[in-house]
Order: sequence, then structure tokens, then C-alpha cells
Amino acid sequence: MKKFTLLTIGIILSTSFLMAGGLVHNTNQSAAWSRMLSRGASVEIDAVYFNPAGLTKLGDGFHISLSSQSIFQTQTITSTFPTLNEEKYTGTISAPVFPSVYLAYKTGKFVFSFGFLAIGGGGGAAFDKGVPMMEVPIAALVPTFGQMGVTGYSVDMEFNGTSVYWGLQAGVSYEINDHVSVFAGARYIMAKNTYKGHIKDIELKFGDDPANDLRADKFMGDNGTALGNIATAMDQLVDSPLGALTFDQAIAATAGDPATQALLIGLKGGLEQLGHTGAGDFTVTQGQGVYRATSNQFFAGAVLMGDQEGDITQTGNGITPIIGANLSFFEDQLNIGLKYEFKTKMDLTNKVDPNRGFAIGMNPDGTPIYMFPDGAKTNADIPAMASIGVDYRIIEPLKVSVTYHTYFDKNTGWAKEAEDATPSAPVIDKNFWEFAIGLEYSITDDFLLSGGYLRAQTGVTQAYQSNLGFSLTTNTMAFGGAYKINDMFRLNLGGYYTMYDEQTYNMNYVLMDGSTSIPYKETYLKSTFAVAIGVDIAIGAKK
Repeated sequence: MKKFTLLTIGIILSTSFLMAGGLVHNTNQSAAWSRMLSRGASVEIDAVYFNPAGLTKLGDGFHISLSSQSIFQTQTITSTFPTLNEEKYTGTISAPVFPSVYLAYKTGKFVFSFGFLAIGGGGGAAFDKGVPMMEVPIAALVPTFGQMGVTGYSVDMEFNGTSVYWGLQAGVSYEINDHVSVFAGARYIMAKNTYKGHIKDIELKFGDDPANDLRADKFMGDNGTALGNIATAMDQLVDSPLGALTFDQAIAATAGDPATQALLIGLKGGLEQLGHTGAGDFTVTQGQGVYRATSNQFFAGAVLMGDQEGDITQTGNGITPIIGANLSFFEDQLNIGLKYEFKTKMDLTNKVDPNRGFAIGMNPDGTPIYMFPDGAKTNADIPAMASIGVDYRIIEPLKVSVTYHTYFDKNTGWAKEAEDATPSAPVIDKNFWEFAIGLEYSITDDFLLSGGYLRAQTGVTQAYQSNLGFSLTTNTMAFGGAYKINDMFRLNLGGYYTMYDEQTYNMNYVLMDGSTSIPYKETYLKSTFAVAIGVDIAIGAKK
């Protein structure tokens, strides 16, 4: 029989609650981005993140950008597993405050810059009814023990998680000449994920009368005891000549001993009730081994079916080297921004309270196997990324901007580890990329409107997708504006809405007998909207 497990949650990436950008990166890093989606060639203060070499186009003096977004996402997972109580599972992810802070000081040909931002994660997810992958193993008890009278189940489950990768960035930009400037810097990343939840009060139903409901851990424990007693009672049969015969042979050989024959028929029937349709071909000795092994599995299941709570914190840090260049032509009417962020090597370390790491199986010695063992490390490399942006002022009031990002996901440690473990099922087929186009139109010298469109194309395979972290191709629309209050302050307002391409996968769940499988489908979908406000401040700056 297959080893019994309650949970089969697999998390490839721990930063599962992302807002915008690649699999790990957030690129929604200013209110100005929120109103036009393309900032790869910015020469304003948010260039600290988007195009740091372009900061040399600022006037001498101090420049500050303070902005925050309120981001709200809904995740929907639909499962067709036949015995689930719920078909649709909805999670809400929110980041009411998603800040970006940028500082730059320009003096002559040099610019010294600093940034504080949520480069990854930044939100919290709440699944009030859990997720299918937590419930399918419980729902599978209905077909597994249907011959024992199980007709349904009930369970109380909930899962909540948070993820944020704070980044502290610093660097220096240098203007080589009027057309070319360069940047070198680094970002220090501090990552923290938390997972909390519970699975409790699992009960099996026997018909429509609630009085017949039975806690699943008691059901498993009682059956473990009963099967163990049967295995012990078979000692005399195993030690006799009948032990080497198959059940069918032994039944035929005991035609003159009705009591023993009835016992053998009952033992064979019990094995068939446990899902072994070919039990007649088992030897009596093999049958005893199956009863004993099944007894141990039921006892393990009793532990796993008991009430569980999870309380896990993961932390890690890493450093991202960053280089960039800016090219400008035609009296700055055409500007090109280039940036490359190197891969960030990072591991996350689990901190888990005793017995709160979500038990997913049992070791041969009877100790639990936890999904999140205390002290265990998980590779969480952040992929390298390349950015190119082009801004062109077509006519004096109108500027068009395009940006392209690509993320080198296939070269991360977690992708390589996953592919080494299952070479026939790589988690990344193609690197993630995104393309954005934005427009700015100046209504007056002090007031402008902007809008944008962004296409983000994921490259993951089904092996990557998880109920707790899945990547979908998206289309995003944005609109907003900026108002120059005076020579020191400018206000940015924006909002965007992201539409996700629905994705459906064929799934298969193997029951405890190891041979019976149930095919079903899972469908993933998301939607995201956000609003942003920010202020750019110039202190003593002069052009």
C-alpha cells in the first residue's frame, strides 16, 4: 500500500504572494510606474530603481521620492476532484501599504543614490477554507474506505501566509559625457515569509445520520488496532503448512475443516475490502504481512488525521550587484536606459515551533515527517534580470515609452535542484519576460496624463505550479497623472488592473492501495487591482 500522507503541499518558491513583475521580482516600484507601466528609461527620481544611470539627468541637489500603493489580489483555484466538499477555493491577498522610497544627491557628474523597496512579496494571503491540495488527501478517504461504509467527510481548515523581501539599495552614477552615463551599485535583501494555519476536526461520515460521524483519527486508530490484532491472530496459521499456500489454495485445502476455511475466507475478504482485489493469490504469510503493514499505516494515519496547527517563519538575506548605462541623443529627445541585476544567491531558514511544521508523513520509527522542519534551509535564489527602456518625445507634449524585462529563472539554484530531482519534469520551460508601452501627454507645463499597457509572459511548466504559488501570463492596463505643485513638489497618482490568463491542468491522485488513481482537473486564476500615490521632492535642485 502507498505510504499515507495527509498533506502533499509543495512549495517551489517560498515567496508565493507576489504583486507584479517576474516569478520573484516586483517591478511595480513607484507611483509613476502605476500610472504608465513603462519606466525603463526614466530620468526622474524613480530611476533609482528603474534606470539608475539616468539619474545624471537630474538637476544638482537633493531629490526624494515617497510613494505607496494599495494592492489587492484574488486567487481562485477550482478543482474537479469528485469527493471534495468544495469545488472553488478563494484566497485574498492584500498589501494596503506597499512603499518605495528613493533618495539621490547630484553634484556635477556624480549622483549618489539610495532606495528602500519591497523587491519581492509584499503581501499577505488568506485562504479561509484552505486549498485543494490540503483537502484532496482527506477527500480521498471517501473512495479509499467506501467499502467500509465511509460516505463523506467534514474538516475545519485555514491557511494564511505573508511574504516580503525588503531591499536596501545604494550606488553611484557617473556622467561620462552629455550622451553616456553609467551606474554601479548593489541591493541588500532581507527576506521573511510566514505560514500559519490549521487542519482540525476531521470527521468521516457513515450515511446521512450525523450521529454516525466519527473522528478520522479515531477511525484510523481503531482500524489500526483491529488489523494489528488480526495479524497477531494469524501466527498459528502462518506457522502451519497453510502459511506457504495462497489463500485460494488454503481455502480449497481446508474443505474438511469448516471453521478454518471460514477463517481463511474472512481473511481473504478483509484484504479485498482493503483494496487488494488479487488477495486470493497472496500466500497466507504474505497476507499477514499486509495486515501488519496496513495496521502500521492506519496508526500513522491516526497521527496525521489528528488536529494540526502550523506556525512557520522563514528568513534569509542576499546581495544583488547592479550595473547600468544610459544613452541620450537628439538633445535628450531620445533616451535609452539599460540595467542588469545579477543573480542573488539566498537560502531561507525555517524557524518552527515544536510540532507546528505540518506533518505530512511518518518515518519507520514512528516520528513525524514535517513539511517545514525546524532549521531546514530552502534555496530561494532571486533570478538575474535585464532591463532595456526607450523614451522618445514625439512632439513637445507627447512622450512614448517602451520597456522590456527578461528574468533568467532557469539559472537559479531552486530551478536546477528541482530539475535534478525530476529531470523529466523541468519547472521552467522558458524565462519569464514582460513588455510595456506607456504614453505621457502634457496638458499644461504643470499637469500631465499618462496610461500604459504591459504584457507579462510566464515560462513555467505544470511542475512549477502549486496551490500556494502559481504563475500566469498577464495583461495589465494603467492610467493616472502627475501634477507639479511648485518647483519643489510634484504629485503622482495612478492605478492599474491586471487580468490573468486562466490555466487548467490535468491531475491524478493515487489512493492508498497504490494502484487506484482518480483523474481530475485544477484551474488557476487571479485578478489584481491597485491604486498609488506618491510625491517627488527636489531640494535645492537646479537644472
